[in-house]
Amino acid sequence: SAIYSARKLPFFIEEKKLEIPARVSPGTQSPKSKEQAVLEETPRTTLPVLRILGQASDSYIVAEGPDGVYLIDQHAAHERVLFEKISGQRLKQSLKLQGLLTSETIEVTPGDNSIISANGESLKEFGFSLEPFGSRTFIIKTIPALLNNKDWRTALREILDALSSEGSADYSEKIIISLACHGAVKAGDRLSDEEMEELVKDLSQTSLPNTCPHGRPTLIKMRFNELEKEFER
Repeated sequence: SAIYSARKLPFFIEEKKLEIPARVSPGTQSPKSKEQAVLEETPRTTLPVLRILGQASDSYIVAEGPDGVYLIDQHAAHERVLFEKISGQRLKQSLKLQGLLTSETIEVTPGDNSIISANGESLKEFGFSLEPFGSRTFIIKTIPALLNNKDWRTALREILDALSSEGSADYSEKIIISLACHGAVKAGDRLSDEEMEELVKDLSQTSLPNTCPHGRPTLIKMRFNELEKEFER
């Protein structure tokens, strides 16, 4: 199958200026979370006006800007979008849930059993509602809506690992990163023109569009003058 789908009509997004938060003096700074470290170490950028051209290898969105061609990693970009969306919903206590049509159960270790019993409210806060069903079995009543038809079992496992980390002050961030990762589109997912348009538009509205929550780049750019050199023009 073709790895590149060309668009018939251009799609434009407006440039968004980013505000740089004030730095905290070293003497008063609290321990950094992963996202805080990414924010400090990654140079700020804005997305210029882009024209979506298509999708390469069902993994990268190809776009044209005023001074070059952009390749956008669709998974990393969607992770950034979902990370900020989930963070905002959590602050507003409006995280969307999805009830399961059929009962799902999970078997857990004794250690996980203790974690679930001690952190039931934290799990509910992120969309997982579990009820005990025997000594080491739980019935899953609800999951986060963004994990519907996704690998929510692996996400739940990562959340339990985060909750079990002693002294981890940023466990909430780890949970949000896990939810964003498992809820995002994957490399190899073919996207429609509309889906690519929406994803790039949403990415342009995030606070840090050039990196995912793990710290990986969401996009690379080749300037037109670099292309001209490659073609010996």
